[in-house]
Amino acid sequence: MKRKLSWVVGVSALSMAAWMGCGSSDESELSGTGSPGTGGGAGSDGGAGSGGTGAGGTGGSAGISGSGGTGSAGVSGSAGSAGSAGSAGSAPGCQSDGDCSAPTGYCDTSAGVCVVCLGDANCTDGDAPACDTNTFTCVECVDNTHCSGNSPYCDATSNHCVECLTTANCGDPNLACDPATNRCVTACASSGDCAPPVPYCDTAKGFCVECLDNANCEGTGNPVCAPTGQCVDCIDNSTCSGDQPYCDVDAYRCVECLTDANCADPSLMCDQGECRCAAGTSWCGGSCIDTTSDPDNCGGCGNQCDPDFEVCSNGDCACTDGLTMCDGQCRDLQNDPRRCGGCDTQCGDAEVCSSGTCACRPGLTECNGNCVDMQSDPRFCGDCNTECGTNQLCQDGSCASASGGCDGGLEACQVPGDLMGCFDLETSPLHCGDCGQVCANDELCVSGECYNYRPASPCTTCPCDSICNELVDNPRCCDVGASLICLEDAPACP
Repeated sequence: MKRKLSWVVGVSALSMAAWMGCGSSDESELSGTGSPGTGGGAGSDGGAGSGGTGAGGTGGSAGISGSGGTGSAGVSGSAGSAGSAGSAGSAPGCQSDGDCSAPTGYCDTSAGVCVVCLGDANCTDGDAPACDTNTFTCVECVDNTHCSGNSPYCDATSNHCVECLTTANCGDPNLACDPATNRCVTACASSGDCAPPVPYCDTAKGFCVECLDNANCEGTGNPVCAPTGQCVDCIDNSTCSGDQPYCDVDAYRCVECLTDANCADPSLMCDQGECRCAAGTSWCGGSCIDTTSDPDNCGGCGNQCDPDFEVCSNGDCACTDGLTMCDGQCRDLQNDPRRCGGCDTQCGDAEVCSSGTCACRPGLTECNGNCVDMQSDPRFCGDCNTECGTNQLCQDGSCASASGGCDGGLEACQVPGDLMGCFDLETSPLHCGDCGQVCANDELCVSGECYNYRPASPCTTCPCDSICNELVDNPRCCDVGASLICLEDAPACP
């Protein structure tokens, strides 16, 4: 809106100037003289507004209109054109330490960049107590004030404390500073001035060294004489082989790798001459694995979580959603009658576990705290308040004469109180296969036999083979309405 308004104002002013007679440039005023005068030239447009910092630049100001010239009957000057819009400014980085997090927890507000340190106070590692404000990283030293003892000088190139930087630092005419190691060594004019372990004089450098050529390194275990006068592993790849085929020429040692590309597996990275897994992963079975989440290597290589019941969470095997660990096993507390709602809660034999609560089995109804079969129980025949007489049977929820016996393949069974009822011995959990044969709370009556079962959680669709095979022998997956179960050795589902 600001840009549009400036343009309109600029054009209006310019139109007025044109109507008055003539235009001029932004700053100078050229007055027309004579009669009749001709119109002045068009006013120059204003410069574009510069981009602001932040999410977007401020629009440029409109061009300044040309001022009117004097003179009569002059032809009007044309209006100055509007200034172009300012370009968008760059998005800001951090504005305070609150915008940053470890390991770059401090804000360099002049650059809008999060850095490791702004000053020595930010460097808490005893081995790197100084902040290099050129790189904003914590180092051993940036000047001699950070060094002491046997290494009182700061090598500004490496940011390490050293024994000497020049021979003058050694303070002894018999010593010279070795620039390769920044150590004070014996000065010499010939090898006669030297002794083991530095028995040779490097006359060009003026101090004793371990070797002058490869022949001096025989038998030392380090076969190559480096330019520093030290016997080392290598100065190039030619003396490296096997598991360490590359030469780290800065350290003069054979290493496994110099770059990530030297590592055999793409998941490995080269770290200080060794192929390693990235932080947070471990080398397991030929690849880098995140042992905090891998179910086959949970918390360590080869530590497998149960694929049917567990997941790997933060390096520990934990029960999958919907299951709870009870006595070292993942259990379904919503449907398991032996652990219903809690690891120590068992349902009664006439009950099932439904949504974490013990309830009467299907076909049974609660009466006075007991789960009963109202179709067959003479104490609660048809409802909780109807009791059949001594010469009656309860059949199909009604009291009938006992003389006629039970119909439809039902069997007469006695219940407490010497009363009789007609029960289906093929399916009744209270009289399964025989009168008084009660199935346990983790059993179902199928074809007159009590068969063990377990909830099939977390499986949601039969056949649930892997889960059922782990829970029971010779399993059969059954959908019993509210949930799936694994039934052991049963000839059919209930």
